[in-house]
Formats: sequence, C-alpha cells, structure tokens
Amino acid sequence: MVKLITFLKPEILLLYFLAFFYSSDLVSQSYSGALIVQDSLSFPYYLHSNNNYSAGYSVADINGATETLSLVKFSWLEQEEIHQIEEDKVVYTRLNPESYDDFCKILFRHNPNTKSIDTEFSAVLSDNTSCGSGLIKLEDTKKLRAKLQKVQSKIEKNKLLKSLTSQDDRQLSIEKINDLLKLSATNYATQITLKKKDYIDFLFFRNQQKVVLTFDRNIPQNIVENINVSNGKIKIKGNIITLTKSANSKSSSIQFQGAEFNNYSFDIKINRYLNLRFVYPSEFTEASFIF
Repeated sequence: MVKLITFLKPEILLLYFLAFFYSSDLVSQSYSGALIVQDSLSFPYYLHSNNNYSAGYSVADINGATETLSLVKFSWLEQEEIHQIEEDKVVYTRLNPESYDDFCKILFRHNPNTKSIDTEFSAVLSDNTSCGSGLIKLEDTKKLRAKLQKVQSKIEKNKLLKSLTSQDDRQLSIEKINDLLKLSATNYATQITLKKKDYIDFLFFRNQQKVVLTFDRNIPQNIVENINVSNGKIKIKGNIITLTKSANSKSSSIQFQGAEFNNYSFDIKINRYLNLRFVYPSEFTEASFIF
C-alpha cells in the first residue's frame, strides 16, 4: 500500500453492497474488495495466497494510477488460531519516485476457516510510525465474479428494470460492474495489462545486478531498435532480454516503444512462488520499467 493514493468513493450503493457484503460458499486463496479508511473513503484491494498460506501478494489500487504490488507474509498465531497478514516488501508501483517518500504497509488478521475477510487493519511506515487504519472487506473472487455477472445479465435482460430505468443509467451500472470485474481476477499476477503510456517502478530489483524478461515469442530484429536502455545494457537472445546494470548504478530503465509490441507479453520471476506476466494491449504506445 502506498502512502499517497487516489481514493475512490462508492458511486452506486447497490454495486458497493454486492461487491463487499455478499455471502460466499467457499474459502479461497484469492480475495477482492476494498480498504476503507476512517473517514469512509475507500480504494480497491486484492489479496492472493498459495494453498497453504506460506506465501502471497497484495495489490493496492488495482488497475489504478497508484497500483502497488507487494509480497505478503503470513504468520500463524497458534494460541489464537489465526493468521497475521503483513505486507512485507514492495515489488513494483506505478507511482513515480518523486510522488512518494515511503511506503505504508498494512497489517491485519484473518481466520482461514471463514468465508471472507471483514476486519480492522493498521498501517505503518518503514520506521513503524503509524500511517493509517480502518476496515478491510474482501470476498472470494470467483464468487464475486459470478455474482456480478448475474447482476449484469439481469440489468441487460430484465424487462421490468428496463421499464423503470433509463438506458443511460443501465449503461452506467454495467460499466461499474465491468470495473469491479477487473478487480476480481483469480490470479492478477498472470495478467497485468499495460496501458498506452505506462510506468512501472520495480523496487524489488534495486539491489540486483541482472534482470531477465522472458517474452512469449522471439523478438525480431526490426523491433529491437524500439527498446531503449539507460544505466545498463541488454542482451537479446530469442525471446529472452537480459538487463545488466551499469557499475555502481542502483537502478536502470528499459523503455519499449511502438505498436510493434502490440499483444506481446513477458514474464518476470520474483521468487519460486511468484511470476508476474505483463501484457501489452492492442493499442500499446510505450512503457517504461525501472529496475
């Protein structure tokens, strides 16, 4: 979770209710919902864990301008029979470095036998200074998607609803549902969509000398010239790009430009549990990655 965020106010009460307060049937390792701070403002939040709650990640402001993906640490509290969940390390953020001076990580507790997460959270900076608190409300993503899709179908097909509402109102509701569906990926890390002009700051790689990007196909020579590098050099072999940072450089950047990258994707390995896959959209323009 980043210190500076763009808060989102719920605009349609019905959708807010459906997104965060419906009853699910299964406990899942993937949750979607919101963090709600004390002044009743909220922003999207996503949590994913592996099967035995030994590793996972979170995404704050998912799909937003301040999107931040962090590794999550799970600690089992034996006496209370509950998990302590703590954001442990920032992997990347879409914020520019001048937009923040520290990151605000959240902590909360979760009973793995419950069907959703509805509890208080606290947040601290790197020196353990408090930077926020509030409520966290998350639901199983599969059930959330099914519920939202059912509501969407009713809005589109229900004759009584059509007679009582305007086309513009129904279209607005459908758009809001589509926005919520984007927040409900089964595993967000496998389908991170880049925007037309995107910026990804990988704090995770600051102290690593080499970074490997594995593309879904070979990179032809005619688009190599559209890859720009600063404070380092790249080696391209087939579908692999290896970035080697310059000596004494804490960070290097790679910029991809041009429509030739449309619909490409590449993977970055974070640890043995987590690979991130970034997908270039069909309307791609450029993206900058800081490592």
